[in-house]
Amino acid sequence: MKAWETRTSVDEKGVKTVFFTVVYNHFRDVSESIAHEMRDRYEPAECECALRLPAGYTEAGEKTPLILCFHGAGGRVSDADNRVGGVAYADACTREGFAVLDVNGSELHGTTLGCPEHLFAAHKAYLYAISHYHLTDRVLVAGASMGGQTAMNFVNTFPSIVIAAGLIYPRLNMDTITVGDHVCIGTWDKIPPAYPQNTRARIADIYRFPNEEWCERNTIGFNPHRTRSFINCDGERVVIPPCPIKIWQGTDDPTVDCVTVQEFVESVRRGGCYIELHLLEGVVHKISPVMREELALWFERFV
Repeated sequence: MKAWETRTSVDEKGVKTVFFTVVYNHFRDVSESIAHEMRDRYEPAECECALRLPAGYTEAGEKTPLILCFHGAGGRVSDADNRVGGVAYADACTREGFAVLDVNGSELHGTTLGCPEHLFAAHKAYLYAISHYHLTDRVLVAGASMGGQTAMNFVNTFPSIVIAAGLIYPRLNMDTITVGDHVCIGTWDKIPPAYPQNTRARIADIYRFPNEEWCERNTIGFNPHRTRSFINCDGERVVIPPCPIKIWQGTDDPTVDCVTVQEFVESVRRGGCYIELHLLEGVVHKISPVMREELALWFERFV
């Protein structure tokens, strides 16, 4: 495994932050070629990662439980800028004895919207962390906003290593859906903020859409509202995730449609799977103390 540590720091409370870099295969086969030739290949890409170890971390005794905490749009992991991505919102978890890990994702695409390359990089970082530190090899997964999509995509792609997930105002639908008379605008159709590349162009790029038009086939496994799902005899979407989930969602969130999250929860319940939803009255698209503390309490159930 190609990986190297770049810097380690310890704060006044004894919490250690380790920055390291992993190399992963950026190539994705979208199964378009029918030529009799070698199609798969190695396209190395580097990804910065941040691992935070609690004050009580030790190399002896029981292994420290590990959380993969994925950041949302605008978040980053950067040694040079001392930015730790999703590790920052898991401070209550670190205080309770959890180790927390996040990765920057695909440098070629910036904010990666839960794309396959982000997951490949995260899995490499996970392998490095558990092989170099005294951490559990089965993990908990968290994600905030766009990181919620990345988190669910990781859960669905690597179910054998995930125990449970905690999602904070997660962006879960890439395509627009209608719930009753309410239209929930998906990421693909959302009016983009002032990024160098608009949201549609970025999704078309990172998911390899032909002709930059919506391509359902290229999102299979990475669109949480449709992954591990089917339509029942009543015409309703049923989602069957591989682990328990808890979601925190503000009712006044202008970025993530509350109805979208509620529909995802109902879709999971239709499949008989375990999911909890904590709606926070009047809360917007911002992590509150309640979310931070309850995230730690939720994960403590599983260790």
